[in-house]
Amino acid sequence: MNKITIFLKKTLKALLWIIISVVLLIIIVALLLQVPSIQTKVVNYATSYVSNKTHTKVELKKISITFPKSVLIEGLYLEDLKKDTLLYAGELKINLAFRDLFDHHIHISSVGLENISLKVDRSENDSLFNYNFLLTAFSDSTKKDEPTTKEKSSWIVSVDDVSLENIRIKYNDQYGGTNFKGSLKNISLKMNELDLANSVYKIDELLVDNLSADILITSGHISDKNSESVLPKIIADKIEIKNTKLIYGDSINKQSLIADLNRFKLKDGAVDLQKQTVGVNNISLSKSNIRFNTTAKVINDSIVGAVDPANTNNWVVAVKDIDLENNAFAYMVMNKPEIKKVFDADHLDYKKVTLKAKDLSYSTSKTEVEIKKFNAIDQNGFAITKLETKFSMDEHSVTANKLKIKTRNSSIDGNFDLHYSSLKSLKDSIQFMVVNADMKKVSVTNSDITYFSPDLAKQAFFKNTKNVTTVSGNIKGPINNLSGENVTIRTGVNTIAKTDFKIAGLPNIQTATFSFPNLILNSGKTDIVMMAGPAIPKSIELPEIISMKINFEGQIKAFETTMGMSSSYGTARVSAKIDKNENFRSKVDITAFDLGRLLKNKEMFGPVTLTASTTGRGFDKKTIKATVQAHASQIYLNKYSYHALDLDGAIAGQQFEGKISLDDPNAAFDFDGLVNLNPKQEQYKFNFNLKGADLQKLNITKDDIRIGLVA
Repeated sequence: MNKITIFLKKTLKALLWIIISVVLLIIIVALLLQVPSIQTKVVNYATSYVSNKTHTKVELKKISITFPKSVLIEGLYLEDLKKDTLLYAGELKINLAFRDLFDHHIHISSVGLENISLKVDRSENDSLFNYNFLLTAFSDSTKKDEPTTKEKSSWIVSVDDVSLENIRIKYNDQYGGTNFKGSLKNISLKMNELDLANSVYKIDELLVDNLSADILITSGHISDKNSESVLPKIIADKIEIKNTKLIYGDSINKQSLIADLNRFKLKDGAVDLQKQTVGVNNISLSKSNIRFNTTAKVINDSIVGAVDPANTNNWVVAVKDIDLENNAFAYMVMNKPEIKKVFDADHLDYKKVTLKAKDLSYSTSKTEVEIKKFNAIDQNGFAITKLETKFSMDEHSVTANKLKIKTRNSSIDGNFDLHYSSLKSLKDSIQFMVVNADMKKVSVTNSDITYFSPDLAKQAFFKNTKNVTTVSGNIKGPINNLSGENVTIRTGVNTIAKTDFKIAGLPNIQTATFSFPNLILNSGKTDIVMMAGPAIPKSIELPEIISMKINFEGQIKAFETTMGMSSSYGTARVSAKIDKNENFRSKVDITAFDLGRLLKNKEMFGPVTLTASTTGRGFDKKTIKATVQAHASQIYLNKYSYHALDLDGAIAGQQFEGKISLDDPNAAFDFDGLVNLNPKQEQYKFNFNLKGADLQKLNITKDDIRIGLVA
C-alpha cells in the first residue's frame, strides 16, 4: 500500500510539475502578448529555450491563449535524455483564474487532457527518475543553507474539474520496485478541495470509464530515510467506475489481485489512510469479477510475534448500505492442491454473488452487519440460495439473530449466540463457553453435511445422501452445564426423538452427567439399518416399527434408567441401575415378543413373555457375580409354546447354582444344583427330575413318545 501511495503521489507531482512549468511559462508570455502570431513565435522561442536548456527534444504544435483564463495546447512532445518519449499531450486545455496568481494561488477551474502518453522510469541501479534532468536544468545552482525546519510552499494549488480522455501511463521503477502500466478512455473529475500539502482530496464526482491498470511490486531498494509524509485522506460524494480491469501483482509475497469491474458505485465516502478509517454511505458493485491468488506460508517460530508496529491493523470501517449484484469472487491458495467436489477452504470460486446488507461496522474489537439478502454458487455447483441474519462478533461473543439460510437441499431458521472469555480460551476452556441456540427449524441433507465434512461419507448413516435430518428446540447454557427444552430430531423415514435434557460436565463424555427425563424415540428397521449399517448382524431382522419412552439419569457407566418399548414384534419394559463400582440391579418385562421374526427363524422360535430381575456386580464374564430370578409365562420353541418356566439362582463367572422348573401340561421338570464351566474348575452337581414330557406334542418326534427321568 505504501509503494502504491508513493507511486501515485510521485506520478501526480510529476504530472503537475510538468504541466504547471509549461503553463506558467506560457502564462507569462500570454500576459505580454495577445496576438496569435506573436504567441506562436514566443512559444517557439520558449520550446527552443527549454530544449537547449535540457538538451532534449521539445515540440509544441499549436497554442491558443484566450485572455484572461483559457489556454489550449496541442501536440506537446518532450523527450528524456535517452531520446525516449517522456510526455506527449495531444491536447491540453486549461482554464485558469489568472487574478489568483497574484495571491500565490494557482486556481485551475478546469483542465482537459486528450491523447496523453506519459513514461516515467528509473533503472535498477539509479535512484533518479528519467524526468530528473528537468529539475536539474531549472534548479537554482546557488548553494543554500539547509533550513532547520521544513517550510511549506506559499503557493496554493487547487483544481475544480478534470477531464481525461485516451490516457496512457507507464511507470517503470525498477529501483523502487514498482511497475505500473495503465490506459484510460475517459475520466471526469470534479473536485471540491485539493490540498497537496496536507494530502487531503475532496471529490465531488469521479466518473471512470474503460480504465486498464497493471501494477507489479518487486523487491526494490529500501530507502534509509524515514518517510514523514502524511498518508492521503480522500473524501468523495460520488464515484462511479465502469468497464475497468485492474491487475495487482506482488512478487515479494507471491500474491495477485485481478479485478474486472463492470460497474462500481460509491456515494458519500471517506478514506483516511493515516488514521486507518473508512466511512461510506452507499457502495454497489454489479456483474464484476474479482480474484485473489496467494500462497500458503510456512511460519517460522523465530519470527512469530515479531510484529512491525507500522503494519499494525487498526482499521475502522463503517458502511451504511452494500449492494452487490451478480458478481464473481475467487480466493485461491496456489501452492496447495485443489480438492474436487467438496468444500475446499483454500480454493473458493463463487459465481452469481448477490448481497444486500446494511450497517456494516468493522474494527479489531468488533464486527457487525445486517444481511438482508445473499446468494452464491461455488465451483462445484453448491448454492446458497438465501442468507439473512443480523450478525455480531466481538472478543467475547458471536451472535447470529434471525438467521435464515437455505441451500438447494437444506435450511436453517433460528437464533444463535455464543459467549466466551476469549477466542484463545476456546482451545483449553471450551467447557466455559455459553451457548444459546433457539432452533425454530434446522433441516440438513446428508449431501450438504458430507460436502463440508467428506470423511463422514464413510459412515453408514451418510451413505444415503438424500436423507434429511431436522432439529428444533432450544439449547442453552455453558458447555459444562447444558440444557435443552422441547428438542425434536427427525431423520430417515420415520425416526423421531423428542426430549428435554440436562448435561453437566462436558466436553468429557466419560465423566459427564446426563439427564433425559422424557425421551421419546420412534424408529424402525429401515432407519436403523441406514444408521448402523454393517454393525447389525445379518442373522437378525429388525421390527418395522419401534417406539420407546426413556428416562435416563447418570453417566455413561453409572446410571439409572427406565425404558418402555413397543414394536411390531411385541413390547418390553426395562429398568436398570448401575453404579461406579459396577454394582447393578435390573428388571425386564417382555410381553409376546416374537423372537422368531427377530432371529429370522419362525420354525424354531416365536413369541416370548417373561419377567426377569438381576442383582449383582461386574460385567466381565470371568468375574461377574449376580442373582437371577425369572418367570416365563410363554416361550415358543420348535412350534410349541412352553408355559410356566421359572428360574432362581446365582451366577459366579461361568458358574450357575440354583433352581429351574417347568410346569407345562406337556413337559415338567425340576432342576436343583450347580453347573461350573469356569476353566479348570469344571463341575456338575445337580438333581434333575423330569416329571414327564410328551415328545410328540413338543414336536421333538412324530411318534407318540412320553418319557420321565430322575437324575
